[in-house]
Amino acid sequence: MSESNVNMVQAASEPSPVRPAAVSSTQRGPSTRQIAIVVAILGGGVLFTAMTSDVTKVSEPGVKLTAEGQPFLTDKAGNWTGGELSGLTDEEKKILPEDTMGARRMFKDKDGDQLFCSIVLAGRDVTSIHRPELCLTGQGWSLGKLQVEQIPTLAAKGGVLSVSRLNATRDAKLSDGRTGRANSIFLYWFVGKDRVTPYHWQRIYWTAKDRVLHNTNHRWAYILIHIPVTKNAATGNTGKSEEETMKTVAGFVQDVYPTLVAN
Repeated sequence: MSESNVNMVQAASEPSPVRPAAVSSTQRGPSTRQIAIVVAILGGGVLFTAMTSDVTKVSEPGVKLTAEGQPFLTDKAGNWTGGELSGLTDEEKKILPEDTMGARRMFKDKDGDQLFCSIVLAGRDVTSIHRPELCLTGQGWSLGKLQVEQIPTLAAKGGVLSVSRLNATRDAKLSDGRTGRANSIFLYWFVGKDRVTPYHWQRIYWTAKDRVLHNTNHRWAYILIHIPVTKNAATGNTGKSEEETMKTVAGFVQDVYPTLVAN
């Protein structure tokens, strides 16, 4: 789930006619459309069964935990220093399953760059985590097309971590009282036991498959990073461009990822 109330400094893309076929007495098989409908119905049935069946086994999380069983979020990653650690908000606790856990911090580097990093860890209930776009649009963000970024990361399998990227904009109050357009980059990915994916659909597929075939529910963790794009021609702000901001947040991912994943 994506986070609300992120307090960050905000500043700143008629077919050709066909002759009717002759009626044939030969019996024809089902059409492609009919097959697709059947497959969709069966697939939906499998997914419904997976999500509602009584699964008795729960996997270990794919992220590190504290002694209290909370997701671990370091206070130091490379040149980045984290602020006060917080958990789920009261609003989130009301709507999420009781065993959902969270950890989040603001981070700042030596150059003054700031970003927000959050982890939401599911319990037994598969509804603890959902598609991040739902919450972001609910917070007033207009989202660009989803992109997948490949970030070289030694601790990741194959040395590369794939993350989903969303460029986002929304109106924000400026320091002089005017309303300006705030630009941000959101990165997110999902971590399960021995599984990492930037795709919400793949997480759902793996969840359904393992619940049905292996009687196992994954305790997925959803990791979200939010960084503002500070360069803004409308306000005259000469901060970092979108490209420069992406490089900055990619560096943070390289630093923080090894501290997040379980050994």
